Amino acid sequence: MPRTKKETATLVRQEDVAPVFVLGDVLEIDAPATKSRRLIVAEIRQYAVGSVGPMVDYVLNGDPESPQIRLRFLRNENAKLRPLVLTLYDSLAYDEGLLAVVRDESARLTVQGDTDSSNISADIFWRIYDVTDSHISSVNIRSKIGVTDAAIEYWEYSRLTDIEGVETEEFIFVEMNKADGWFQIWRGVEVAAGKIAAA
Repeated sequence: MPRTKKETATLVRQEDVAPVFVLGDVLEIDAPATKSRRLIVAEIRQYAVGSVGPMVDYVLNGDPESPQIRLRFLRNENAKLRPLVLTLYDSLAYDEGLLAVVRDESARLTVQGDTDSSNISADIFWRIYDVTDSHISSVNIRSKIGVTDAAIEYWEYSRLTDIEGVETEEFIFVEMNKADGWFQIWRGVEVAAGKIAAA
């Protein structure tokens, strides 16, 4: 798919998000990754900085065998909220190769669509706003056990793709914990606000 200019979003602060969920809230989200699942707000993670503004994640717990889920909000140029449902795509220890990829000035991330090396199909994502620098942010993490802080370096990407016959912006966020170098890769799409409900 050729690269096109995208109307991407501006990340929002928690106090800008409506509704604001609290720890222990049970949510139901009508999206492919979360359909027919009851999800509990287990953490609220507030990122302080980024070239497109601060952001807030709601970390959602489901059954132990399900992928980890985050609910993240973006605000577009018309000041409308765009909720994202992200699943944990990969998690790995510090990796020089991955770090080189996300720091590459091409602002491009290629994700192989198949573990079979003979299959050359791949998904190509581009940095939001075509930025090449990373974001380094303090993260305030609130959970039932208390409040902690972390330092995260992250890179955000998106692409336009077809999902169930609808052109959709798909996102990838690559995060590296500055303390131990651990990487997490979160991948997901926007979901209509009306499809998110407190159970």
